[in-house]
Amino acid sequence: MGNERVSIDLLGKKLESSDAEERREAAVDLGRIGEKAVPLLFRALSDREWRVRKTAVDALVSYADERVIAGLIQTLSAHDNAGARNSAMEALVRIGKESVDCLLPLVDTPDPDVRKFIVDILGDIKDARAVLPLVKRLEDADENIRVAAAEALGKIRDPRAVDALLACLSRYDQGWLDYAAAEALGEIGDERALGPLLAALARSSLREPVLESLGKIGSAGTISPLIESLDDPLRIVREVSIVALAAIYRKNTAQERKKIVETVRRGVGDRAVNFLEEILMTSEGELLKSAIAVLGWTGREGSIRKLFAILKEEELEETMVQSLRHLDKGTSGLLLTYLTSDNALVRRTVARILGEIGNPSAEEPLIGLLTDENGHVRSSSAAALGRMRSRKAVKPLLDLLSDEYESVQDSAIQALAAINDETVLDGLIQGFSSREAFLRRNIAVLLGKFTTDTAMDALTFALKDEEPDVRKAVVAALDNAHSEKALRPLLLAITDDDPEVRMLAAEALGRTNAPEAGRALVSLLEDTDLWVRAAAARGLGRIGGAQVASVLASHLARASDIFLLALVDVLGTLCFAQALEPLLALTGHPDPEVRKTVLAALSGYEGASVRPAVISRLSDQHWSVRKAAIEVLKQKRDAAVDSLLVKIADADPDATVRQAAKEALGK
Repeated sequence: MGNERVSIDLLGKKLESSDAEERREAAVDLGRIGEKAVPLLFRALSDREWRVRKTAVDALVSYADERVIAGLIQTLSAHDNAGARNSAMEALVRIGKESVDCLLPLVDTPDPDVRKFIVDILGDIKDARAVLPLVKRLEDADENIRVAAAEALGKIRDPRAVDALLACLSRYDQGWLDYAAAEALGEIGDERALGPLLAALARSSLREPVLESLGKIGSAGTISPLIESLDDPLRIVREVSIVALAAIYRKNTAQERKKIVETVRRGVGDRAVNFLEEILMTSEGELLKSAIAVLGWTGREGSIRKLFAILKEEELEETMVQSLRHLDKGTSGLLLTYLTSDNALVRRTVARILGEIGNPSAEEPLIGLLTDENGHVRSSSAAALGRMRSRKAVKPLLDLLSDEYESVQDSAIQALAAINDETVLDGLIQGFSSREAFLRRNIAVLLGKFTTDTAMDALTFALKDEEPDVRKAVVAALDNAHSEKALRPLLLAITDDDPEVRMLAAEALGRTNAPEAGRALVSLLEDTDLWVRAAAARGLGRIGGAQVASVLASHLARASDIFLLALVDVLGTLCFAQALEPLLALTGHPDPEVRKTVLAALSGYEGASVRPAVISRLSDQHWSVRKAAIEVLKQKRDAAVDSLLVKIADADPDATVRQAAKEALGK
């Protein structure tokens, strides 16, 4: 105790050093000492150097209790130290919901500066308990606080604030309050606000926040006023309208999106198009992407050419695809000319768009791109042809199974599966064993896309392949086939020489729910490989039943490592009564990962012995086990448990455990 007092006193002197780094290091050390260092941490919170204040904030947040929260709130009144006030605000926001009860009584404190700080903090915490007190602040005598209250309500996004904010929107005598109310209504996103927001468009001072809010609410019924606003005299209003149109598109269904595009195509005039084209050259970020989207919807050939002229960055590819995928098949003919562009990004983007549109005239050119020099182009073209169900593309797609890039191979597999031409099977199977290993793997994956007897027989044959990677691909294909025909070859696969093949087969069998699968998995519980045994346990867990649980429980006493963890996890899910005692015996296991997993498993069990076993782990030497015990007790709270949790929240040496205890108490 004496040494600790000396240490605190020494660190207090270091806080008076002229060296900022020495003061910061002192704050770090104070944070390690614990609650006795809190007074000095508050002194550090007033330091002139931001790094020292930040370190103090980190420490105070980790030791947050009523005393710390009260001290932080008091610091908000430090009018002569803006740094300390800002740091106190940051700390209170980080402490979060636990500080709300202490903050709420102060929303009407006489000091307007503190009042505004409290409102701002409550908005950043986003706790619903603050909604009604903040609604009252919309009538505050101080304009800054009224505006801050509206902004805070927007951050919390609680529909209970809508009526009060609508009242603010309709007032002309409140300075910036109507502007802030319009923004907040957009953040809340309640469609009750649509009518009043549309009416507010008549006020020029509110057009920007109202249009932005319409975009955030996302109703397709507000598209027309946004299109009209593309011709607004104010540039900022036109820009906000562009972003709002794109936002509404993203928020709607595929059917509504088509209607939005049609409405834009009919309603956008030459002046708006010229402005959108200007945005392409002068803007970036969200505004640029939104302009690309809206301009593409117009379907004008001149605009389409300008869109492709700026396509030089991959981050614009997806936006371009979504912009032009709605072109009609007649207009899309222009896209074919870009398949020969020198820009590989343009070629692959156009390939994707043509696949979305499904223009038959694009089939032959896309087939030609399957031999493009660029792998991304080949991949996108393969995907497009698959989407178009192009039978003409089958042979060249088969050639891509040997492509140098795995991503292209995978695209070819997916395309061939989508085309679903079963006539390819004989050609794939013929000479299978003589092909290269990577090609045999791809053929196995493709065979799994078909559920015919021919495909299943071929996969069964491929289980004898000399390469483990091929056999693993076969097992994965059988698993993905979701066919009863896959059961027999999977039962063969659990006898494979390669443990990873056996493991994959065990996992796949667990998903079949077949009685034969259960018997086979029980035998794998004795496998020589730990991971295979674990996979078998998880597979049996999916099958379930008392008999399975009994078998799994019988292995607990002699299991270890990953197998033991799998058994415990599964028995926790099955809640098998006879497994309770063996699980309780493991609460003192030497491995903290096992102890933690056992506690999680016990959360589903009842019985007089469960609660004491969990409580005993509150003093476990490993923090993760203590935290796991808290998570279990959170569901079994009473006065005695709460008393223990309060002590842990105050005194546990680990900040994560203290926080878990506080959350369990609802703080």
